[in-house]
Amino acid sequence: MFEDIKQILSENYGIKDIDLNTDFKKDLGLNSFDLMNLVCLVEERYSIELDEEKYRKMTTIGQMCDYLKTLIEE
Repeated sequence: MFEDIKQILSENYGIKDIDLNTDFKKDLGLNSFDLMNLVCLVEERYSIELDEEKYRKMTTIGQMCDYLKTLIEE
C-alpha cells in the first residue's frame, strides 16, 4: 500500500519524501481537490471505491494505508 501511494504521489505531484506519518495538508500542502484526485488514482490502481465520509477524515498516509488494507481484505 505505502509504496503504491508513494509512487502515485511521486508521479502525479513530484512528492518523494514521505512516511506513514506524513500529513496530506500540513506536510504535503494538498488541498481538497488534490486529495480527491489522489483518492481517484488510488481507486483506479486497486479497482475499489473508497467511502467518501471515511477518506475525508483521513489526514495521514498511514491512515489511508490502513483503510485500504481493510477494504482489500474484505
